[in-house]
Amino acid sequence: MERQDEIGTFAIDGVAYQARREPDLAWLRAYGRVFCALDRQPSGNLCFGVEGPFGKLFVKYAGADTVNYRGQPADAVRILRAAMPLYALEHPALTRLLAHGPAGEGYAAIFAWRDAPALRPSPRDLSIRALVRRLPPGRSLKMLDMVFDLHAYLASEGVIAVDFWDGNVLIDFVRDEAVVCDIDLYRRKPAVNDRGRMWGSGRFMAPEEYVKGAALEECTTVYSMGALAFEFFGDNEDRSEKSWLGPAPLYPVARKAVQEEKTARYPSLRAFLEAWREAVGRCRSLE
Repeated sequence: MERQDEIGTFAIDGVAYQARREPDLAWLRAYGRVFCALDRQPSGNLCFGVEGPFGKLFVKYAGADTVNYRGQPADAVRILRAAMPLYALEHPALTRLLAHGPAGEGYAAIFAWRDAPALRPSPRDLSIRALVRRLPPGRSLKMLDMVFDLHAYLASEGVIAVDFWDGNVLIDFVRDEAVVCDIDLYRRKPAVNDRGRMWGSGRFMAPEEYVKGAALEECTTVYSMGALAFEFFGDNEDRSEKSWLGPAPLYPVARKAVQEEKTARYPSLRAFLEAWREAVGRCRSLE
């Protein structure tokens, strides 16, 4: 149910943001001057771009009473704090955590800033995806491979993706890199659906992510990676071969990854990645 309490507009360093009450952000001054704010996160985090003595930073703060969060600020604090060990699993495609700890009335995580837009900045904004689709396949495949490799690594560390979607994938067009910026809700094995409908975008969610009590396994993450391939190269709604715009050898791999039945998918991220890379090797031209 939507909360009806009043929303206020506040500002820090001339940058406006909204919240249900003004948070204590005095601690943020130590990191420099705020140049942007993200205040509509459904996660309950209030996020800022800050530039100062430590360079350009992305600051994620839990503890504010944010506009679109349905839980309590204490819940957001608990989730962000619990996610910190996951960010210690370093990988080139994972946003780089620099520091974290109590701040103001809540908890803050400080990440290195990346000048890269999200693949889908908002649910209806397809402009970045359109730019990615215009790239030579070799460039976009390099980006995809980074995300796939990250999740194969996380799986080897016993981590299952939860709430993965294209809004969490940053696209660096200068370096031809893709970076995942939010793994707060990822879980360690064994993982079970304890909600019914799990967090996330339906475009990336496997059937078991809708069934309370269902096991969330590596093949669940495989489904999400297959869906990402369709966002890059196809139609993630019908997933038909006729709508596939990428190199032909890749379609059967992506289609197998998003099968409804778990047993019909690749059983692991490593198996999926090996099949994907073998298919890439059979592509005639990636220019």
